[in-house]
Amino acid sequence: MPNDYRPVRKKADAEEDSFMVTYVSLMILLLTFMILMVTLAQIKEPRFRKAIGSVKGAFSFMPFAGGRDQLHSGSVGFLPQEVLVKSGEGAEGKSEYEKAVEAIKKRSDLGENEELVVEETSKGIKLRISDALLFERGSADIKPQAQPVLELAAEAIRARPGRVLVVGHTCDLPISTPQFPSNWELSISRAVNVVHYLEAHAVPPESLYALGLADQAPLVPNDSEKNRRKNRRVEISLIYNVKEGDGHE
Repeated sequence: MPNDYRPVRKKADAEEDSFMVTYVSLMILLLTFMILMVTLAQIKEPRFRKAIGSVKGAFSFMPFAGGRDQLHSGSVGFLPQEVLVKSGEGAEGKSEYEKAVEAIKKRSDLGENEELVVEETSKGIKLRISDALLFERGSADIKPQAQPVLELAAEAIRARPGRVLVVGHTCDLPISTPQFPSNWELSISRAVNVVHYLEAHAVPPESLYALGLADQAPLVPNDSEKNRRKNRRVEISLIYNVKEGDGHE
């Protein structure tokens, strides 16, 4: 009997062992990478994004759902969405929206004669801005000194989009000019100009609503100049908890 027996089975076993070592090593690397990404995501977004960008090329060969490379399309793919949302928070754990609202509240504390008041509502927040801060008497042109407040409002809206209702109010003192025959025209023109300002600062126009109520919704009776100053105002309601069938407020 010829002595030509060859250990074919042993060679196959060696190949399988080599494949398993490679496979296990790859899985360990993937697990380490995922842990690293979750850790970075809880620290700061810029570092998180930088880390993802540094490994795009290394993992571009890995197919995801639908055969698309989600790293190249801007989605991480294997990290949970909650991690990406949390990565938008700052080092103090505050979102961009919270920081913008906090800045508005700080500015309201520095205001005089209640020029800026921030109210928490069940659906969002409401900014009450006096006409003394926003406009000259009998005018609908926004003052330059009011622009930082409106920019903070726009920043909060962009950070947390929702419905934005801008309402102009006047006191009971009549007005009759070629531009504003009555308080109705003045109140709606002021609201519209604030809407235009917010739109110019990247607030989606489809979320903006303007309304003029003249002297029909006073905060206090129009029986003194002090009360009339309170009633002359623009209110910006940032409404986030909106349900079908809800009214403006």
